[in-house]
Amino acid sequence: MSLLIRRVVATAASHRFLGSTLKHICFFFAFLITDYCLRQSWILNTAQAKDLGVHGAIAPIEEIDPIEIIQQKLKVMEDSGELKKRNVELQEKARASVERPKPVEGITRTTSSRTFTYDPSYIVKQDLSDHEDRVFAKKGTKVNPLENISLSQNLVFFDGDDEEQLNWVKDQLAKNTEIKPTRLILVRGTPLKLSEELEIPVYFDQGGTLIQKLGISHVPAFVSQVNLHLKIEEIVLPSSRELSVEGER
Repeated sequence: MSLLIRRVVATAASHRFLGSTLKHICFFFAFLITDYCLRQSWILNTAQAKDLGVHGAIAPIEEIDPIEIIQQKLKVMEDSGELKKRNVELQEKARASVERPKPVEGITRTTSSRTFTYDPSYIVKQDLSDHEDRVFAKKGTKVNPLENISLSQNLVFFDGDDEEQLNWVKDQLAKNTEIKPTRLILVRGTPLKLSEELEIPVYFDQGGTLIQKLGISHVPAFVSQVNLHLKIEEIVLPSSRELSVEGER
């Protein structure tokens, strides 16, 4: 009985050894076949490879200087005459802007007289000091500039394109030769041309800054100082027809 068992065990061990050996043999042959295929593929690819040459322009990868691009474009524009043309256009545009600035929007001729005052006082938002750090106005203080500096000239706002307003201004200048000088300020028109015609400086309220500050809605308007306030009068002018009738009388 024991002999039979030993034979069975020996037979099983022999079968396990044979199975393991067959596995190793199969793996070895698979490795040989794979290696052979790879070698053949490499040989074929090497045999068929060739230099196809260079096709297309090849340039180094680098960032182009923006200034250089601008200079190149300007050179092209200069050669074509376009640069000179644009310079002339800019000069003409600048000249036109100086000779006839953009009119102040929303301002119309006075149709109903109105008189009101403007208080230039303001509240100091922070301490104001001089170059030696001496505080001359503390935060929260109410300051009126007219307490220290008076309005040196009366102000007249008018439309220079309105012939009747222009004639009225000329009349005021002729009448007030011995009174405080008057500063003429246009809301529409040509200040340089009018300055030559009247032989006095004529200003323009660019962007309507003064008009908005003083609260003027219609012109002509006359601004003068009364104590510590500015008196503003929006004046209704008689029409040319009314003036001619009065002249005939």
